[in-house]
Amino acid sequence: MKLKKGLNQMPNAFRYLMDSPTFIFKHKLWKGFFDNSWVLVTSVIIASFFSLIAYQDVHEFLFPGKGEGTNINLNLEMGDDESDEEIAKVPTIQENEVEVEEVEDENPADQEETEEASINKDHESLFSGSLKFLLLIFLEVFIFHLSVRTNNLLKGQNKKLVFKDFSKAQIRVIKVMLHKWIYGLLVYILASIGLFILGLSFLKTGLMFLVYGYFLGFAFLDNYMEQYDYNISNSAKKIRTHFGAATVFGVFTSIVMNVPVIGPLVIPFLCSIAATRYAHDQQLELLSEENKLTAA
Repeated sequence: MKLKKGLNQMPNAFRYLMDSPTFIFKHKLWKGFFDNSWVLVTSVIIASFFSLIAYQDVHEFLFPGKGEGTNINLNLEMGDDESDEEIAKVPTIQENEVEVEEVEDENPADQEETEEASINKDHESLFSGSLKFLLLIFLEVFIFHLSVRTNNLLKGQNKKLVFKDFSKAQIRVIKVMLHKWIYGLLVYILASIGLFILGLSFLKTGLMFLVYGYFLGFAFLDNYMEQYDYNISNSAKKIRTHFGAATVFGVFTSIVMNVPVIGPLVIPFLCSIAATRYAHDQQLELLSEENKLTAA
């Protein structure tokens, strides 16, 4: 990966993201997408489920531990008699909590569990990308459909997709996301050790956010490479030469996808179209042509 080359790719990728809505409306790419009611219902359910979990992750990150005190606050707003009783109970609860904390401090095993929980907390789905990987897997059929349709428009083709094409795309994205999840875990371990040694552990969350952003962007560009019969390994070699663009698509997805319902329902499709347009413009399918595999 050449850093300078990757940085130069970012403005171009961002430009495609910004003008893709115009491209979508011009060519009416949404037509036929929701003709089947099951597609609409499935999309809304997936988007709503993701939005709920994403909201919980964001709230917990911004307001850690706030949920635990909610019940006490609500009880204090009850009637006078009930309020007096609950207020009388508060010191007892606090005393018990102090006693528990003192016991935990004296127990090394509990301390280890706390440290392990802290490590897991750093790897929440919001920042690790695991939940977003699942969302792309669930929406792959729709994403691949839009990628192919966009490429047809750009190249003046009329490629028709059949069930076999969708099933292959679904199996492929599962393999891609599984690989990237494993790679991400390895990067997380190495980054944790390296940054700890350098005293820069505070950079870990931001670094992993960029790493998982690249992996998400990789998935969008891989949909394009799949149309030209590249296997995952050769596709990865090509996409690595455009890691700057892939990171832009993935980071944009990670950020805007957290907008409730609309984000997870619209952004993956927008980024898929933008990534396809970028790949077409850069002619990714022509890079290292000798390594391209012929269709089986």
